[in-house]
Amino acid sequence: MGRIVLSGYYGFDNIGDEAVMYSIIKTLKKEIGEQTKITVLSNEPEKTASAYHVEAVNRWKYKQIIAALKKADVLISGGGSLLQDITGWKSVVYYLSIVIIAKLLRKKVVFYAQGIGPVNMKFNRILIGWIASTVDYISVRDEQSKEELIKMGVKKEIEVVPDPVLTLKATPKESPKNDKKRLGVYLRNWKVENAFFEKVKDILNWFSDKGWEIVFIPMHYPEDVQVSKKMSDSLPGSIIYSGNRLPQNILDFTGTMDYVIGMRLHSLIMAAAAGVPYMGLSYDPKVKSFVETMGVGKVIDIHQLDTEEAISYLESVINQLDELKETINFKRNELLKQKNKAIEFIKACIS
Repeated sequence: MGRIVLSGYYGFDNIGDEAVMYSIIKTLKKEIGEQTKITVLSNEPEKTASAYHVEAVNRWKYKQIIAALKKADVLISGGGSLLQDITGWKSVVYYLSIVIIAKLLRKKVVFYAQGIGPVNMKFNRILIGWIASTVDYISVRDEQSKEELIKMGVKKEIEVVPDPVLTLKATPKESPKNDKKRLGVYLRNWKVENAFFEKVKDILNWFSDKGWEIVFIPMHYPEDVQVSKKMSDSLPGSIIYSGNRLPQNILDFTGTMDYVIGMRLHSLIMAAAAGVPYMGLSYDPKVKSFVETMGVGKVIDIHQLDTEEAISYLESVINQLDELKETINFKRNELLKQKNKAIEFIKACIS
């Protein structure tokens, strides 16, 4: 019976990262076997264990982490944007410390569908390059992440794979009570001028004037709730999603939308998984990278949002939603045809 430890930004009520964890667990159980023992390093271990039917330990208590790693065959680091210092240098040090402990315990380590960067501090770039070179298998979720690791000095093979969340399937259960088309809006707070949100509001008003229902879906609690409420209060008739926050529920709810406007990366990935057309508002290179990888949809830098340009684009696509949905499903299926070699490597480690 294999044992795997999963390290990531888990247990913080961030739907995107929870969806990454959920999809990795599902894939491991499907490809390796339901008997596989998975231990998640979580900020809320009891909640994680209960919700996802896994074992979990406190990600901040190194004694528990070491005990879990001692029993494990493999450490999976990822997915998600773990190795970046845009939110602070501590993230890089924390996640690499887990890798170092695993290697000292002579365990196999896999970087799984990671998004690398932005990494601006020279010391962090050196540290990542050094530690990543000791990892047994590396997969990243986009070409830019691969290029970043190469620039940091990693010379071993790096596999580029789709984000794990793209493998999930939506099963929309909710039937809208009216015939209105629905716009899903996934916003987050960011260091940006207030004019940005005023421009977003103008775009949402344009949809509202066309008879669309505006639905705000917070992905990270509580911060996304605050920005969603502020926007919703100024848009009569709009609503905020308040249902179950498990990833599958959010994915299924996303599947009831006709179009999505998202700042959060995984709002766009969930839209793509559900076959819903989307427009991304990019605050981070990872958002632009995903839209470009899919080769469908539009992405606009939050610092360059032009209301008229955005509405002009939307005007051209809202009457072609069925065609866009077909294209998105085709592109997604093409990306998922790629064999997941990381899973094969993990399987070999525990057999």
